[in-house]
Amino acid sequence: MTRSNFILRTLAIAAGLALLSSPGCFWSAELSGVRADLEHQLPGSSFNKNVELSFGPVLLTLARTVTAVIPGASDVRLYLSGVSHVEIGVYDAHVDSITNLHIPKRLQSLIDEGWETAVRVRDDHEAAWLLYRPDGDRVKEVFVVVLDNDELVLVKARGHLEHLVEAAMASTHDHHRFFGDLHG
Repeated sequence: MTRSNFILRTLAIAAGLALLSSPGCFWSAELSGVRADLEHQLPGSSFNKNVELSFGPVLLTLARTVTAVIPGASDVRLYLSGVSHVEIGVYDAHVDSITNLHIPKRLQSLIDEGWETAVRVRDDHEAAWLLYRPDGDRVKEVFVVVLDNDELVLVKARGHLEHLVEAAMASTHDHHRFFGDLHG
């Protein structure tokens, strides 16, 4: 093998690995569909992209490794343990009111396709949905939508996500108990 072939092959492998591990830009029909439906439901609203990331197995393995060695981050490792792919969109929201907001059509279509609702929170200032796709005793995918007057967060993840759904449900339960204690 000539030196130039070796260099080209090394660059090709490095570029391939970089593409596989890079979050880069992405387009997700599900995330875009939810965002568009929210804009349609809330006239005059806008959602400006702050962050859009897609993490595959390479970056998620790196994240699990890093959380294992950082003091105090080991709790995060439990949530990452079954995740094989995640897409995240964070948008600056400019919304006057969400009082008339309903479940986005894309989420409703997922429910119609057999997804389950784990969490649904709705009041005058915020809305949140956590849906999951069951497969027997397993959870294959989750879709999370959180909206308030300032921010929209969309997350779609695949893998073995039972621990993630259980933690989210427990967190929501504790959140409501906390607010109940404040008002009660």
